[in-house]
Order: sequence, then structure tokens, then C-alpha cells
Amino acid sequence: MNLVSTQSLSLPRDGYMSSARDIMGNWSYVMVFAVVLLLWFSSTIYTVFFHPLSSVPGPWLARFSEAWRSHKYFRGTWHQDVVLLHRKYGKVVRIAPNELSIVDEAGLKALYGHGQKVVKSKWYDTWTVPNMSMSFFAVRDIKTHRHLRSRVSSGYSMTAIQSMEPLIQDVSNSMWQKMGEFADRNAPVRMDEWANYFAFDVVGSLALGGPIGFIEKGKDVDGIIRSIHDGFWLMANMGNMPFQMVWFNNRIAQWALRSFGGERLQAFSRFVDWLEVRVDERYRNGLGFKRRDMLQLFIDAKDMAGQPVTKGDVMMEGVNILGAGADTTTIGILATLGSLLLHPEAIVRLQAEIDEAYCSLGLEKTGRDIEFLESSKLPFLSAVIKESTRLHPSIQYQLPRVVGPGGLQLDDMAVPEGTICGISPASMNRSLEIFGPDADEWKPERWIATDANHEEKIKYWNSHLTTFGMGSRSCVGKNLATVEMHNFIAQFFRRFDASLVDLDRPWQTKTQWFAFQRNFWVRVQRRY
Repeated sequence: MNLVSTQSLSLPRDGYMSSARDIMGNWSYVMVFAVVLLLWFSSTIYTVFFHPLSSVPGPWLARFSEAWRSHKYFRGTWHQDVVLLHRKYGKVVRIAPNELSIVDEAGLKALYGHGQKVVKSKWYDTWTVPNMSMSFFAVRDIKTHRHLRSRVSSGYSMTAIQSMEPLIQDVSNSMWQKMGEFADRNAPVRMDEWANYFAFDVVGSLALGGPIGFIEKGKDVDGIIRSIHDGFWLMANMGNMPFQMVWFNNRIAQWALRSFGGERLQAFSRFVDWLEVRVDERYRNGLGFKRRDMLQLFIDAKDMAGQPVTKGDVMMEGVNILGAGADTTTIGILATLGSLLLHPEAIVRLQAEIDEAYCSLGLEKTGRDIEFLESSKLPFLSAVIKESTRLHPSIQYQLPRVVGPGGLQLDDMAVPEGTICGISPASMNRSLEIFGPDADEWKPERWIATDANHEEKIKYWNSHLTTFGMGSRSCVGKNLATVEMHNFIAQFFRRFDASLVDLDRPWQTKTQWFAFQRNFWVRVQRRY
């Protein structure tokens, strides 16, 4: 019988210890995974069933993670989603574990009214642009915001904008020349692009010393518009991601974005580079170069210590007006054009009002175009613009605020401190409770008072209209957009008749912070 020696059965001590370490190492991984899984499970159970917002109605998946809301944002359909959410769940909807979407009168005043003790959420940190100062849009400190806004507010005042109307009219004249060329060729016009060219050339003229050249060249010069749009898409959607843009705001990350970030991530960096060249040109001309436009106002501004602002401050104001001012106007113009083109009978009424104004003002003889002081007094024109932008405001995302100490009371619901709450202009402007059962219908007549009771209703509606925001954080470019929209629509329909190329699908809307209309094709015919 062959016996196996015990020596041959024994394991080397080093091998035994190695195996033990392997087992313990693997067990450690299992333990770590189990702990993480347990923590996630516990957190999910708490969020779904025991969180202070657990009783608030909303999509089931929104209780678990912010991914539900972020997915809707990235998909570009929030302008529809948010309205349907409130129609289904009511005035207060849970759209993320710690975030509520609200359509409520008291909530509107509590979140955005003057003197309220709420602050912007961390979502706004995303809008901090590397190597630039903080913008008044993004800054969360109330005192700093007040200063940043006040130092440029005179440039955005109605008086200042009207004083710069000749600059706007020069751009308008170029636009009408191009539209006339399309009419002469009977060629379709992609109006979403041309309205954008118009709006960007206007802010270029007001803020950078002259039109950028979009209308003249009939294209997106140097890809500037795409750069801005892609940058806004990135910042608006990254604001809801963990850690947001913290990792992007350093030199190494910026170099990586420029080198390897891909088209969309690189785009905004290219826009900033382009803007810096234009600002440097003005500085090289010397501060004695006093073209009284908005750029010079930005350069002449003072900081909180009374000292001249830095180039970074000026750059940020350039981003504000170029990035936000142009698109707000474009979307408003297209919303108004689209509404009118879907209601040809309204065009007949509007053109009659415009023609009468040109005749009574003697503009036919002088060849001068109508100005805002005159166009703003045309009741149907103003009503058409207000109603169109009510139904299609430029910004559709929530404007998030953090509930302060003491919480917030909404009817029977107590919203705890620290909750993120926001109102989408899209849902607020279509509130059935505020605007009535016909809130989804385009009825410009609702803004033209017929009696004292109707006049009171209009005051009530105006106090809840969020097309340009509300309170101290409302859109600083409202006056510029208002002047441009009134003069553009009046002068366009004075010169041209227009029709949609595709009545079945006249345009598509995609929300990427702004609710952009795409593939907006029209045909224009000269009236005279």
C-alpha cells in the first residue's frame, strides 16, 4: 500500500497566508458592496415613504432620483411635460426627491416677490463662467445681486433703449432688404434662423460697436450662435447633476474641454474667446471712444467699492446681453409670427391697425418707420404680442429657489425649510385657475379692456404673468425685447404678407432652457 506522506499534504505557510488574504480581500469587497447597497436601499425607502415631501403627488420615478426630471430636460419637451404634470397632479408636483414644481398665486409671490427671504438654488452656480466675474443672473447673494443689477440697469431702462432705436432701425432696414429679396425670388424663408440673425445683430450693435454680420452674410458667423446655444444647453442641464460644474471651473479642466471635450463642450469656450476679442478692441480704442452704447456703459460702470470694473466684469455683461437678450427676443418674435400665421383673420385686423397708424402719423410721406413710442400705443399689436408670448415664453425650465427658515405655507401644505421650489413660466402662464378655462387658447382680445370688470381682470392677469419672470429677479432685458418685438412685427406686416410653408407642421419646439422654435418656414410677399 502506498502511503502519502503528511508532508506532501501540508500547505506551505506562505501559500496559506496568501489564500487567507485573498479570501479576506474578496470578503472586504463584498462587505463594501453590501454596505453601499444597504445605504442606497435605506435612502430610497426614506425618500419614497418617509421624506417630508413623500405625500406630495407626482411621477413615481421622481421620488427616487433627480434623473427623472433631468431626463425630461435633456429630452427637450419640458414645455409640454410641465403643463401636463400640473393638469394631472395639481398645483404642487414633486419632480425630484427634494424639489417641487408649483403653479400657485401665493407660491409665486413667496418665491419671487420683492423682499422675500428665499435664495436661488445651487443650480445657478452652473452659470459661473471661468475667468469672468459673477453675473447678476447667477449670483445667489441678494446684496451682491442688487449691486450688479443696479450698475447696468440704466442701460436697460426704457429711456436708454429708446435712445438707441436708430441703431436698432439700421439692423431692421437690413432685415427688410433681405426679406424683400426672398419675396422677389418667391423663395421660402427659414424664419427661425433669420429672426435669430436679426436679434443677434441688434445686440451686437448695442453692445459690441456694430452688427456682427449675421444678416449681411445670411449665416451663423463663426458659429457664434451655435456656440451660445450649446453652452446654454450644457449649463442649464448640468446644473441638476451632482457637483454641477465645480470640476469644470479650473484651468486644467478648461484645457481638457478645449482639447477633448467634443463639439458641444468646446462650443461655449469658443464664444467666450470671440467675445474677448471684441471687448479688447474697445479697450484698445481707449475709454475716450464714447460710442454711447451698452458696451461703453459696461466699461464705465463701478464695482461695490466705487472702483472701475474689471475686464471680467465687462465680459460677463457681454455674455448676459448676447447670450440672453438675443434669444429672448427671437423666441418672442417667432411666437408672435407663428400665432398670427395660424390666424390669418388676425393678420388682416393687425395690418389695418398698422396702416392706419402709418397714415395718421404721416409716415407714408416722410418714409420714416414706426417707432416704439408709436407702435406701443397700437392696442391690437400689443395684445397680440402679449398673448403670443404668454403661451410661448422664452424660458420654460423651473426657476429654482430654496425655502428659507420657517418653511413655506401653500394652502394646506407646509413646505419644509431647505426644499427646492420653482415655477415654470410655461405652466404658470397656462394656469386654468388664473387665466380661466380658455388658458390654452390664443385670444389676444383678452388683453383689450371692454369695461371696468375686464380691466380689473387684466390687472389680475398681469400680476401673475411670468413671461419675463417676476420681482427683483425679473428679466433685465424685458424693455429691449419689448421694443424689438413691437417694431419688428409692426414693420414686417406693414411691408409683407406671409404664409406658413407647412400648415400641418409649421415648426417644432425644443426646450434647452430656452424654448427654441425650429424649422419655421414661411413665404413672404411684398405688400407695396
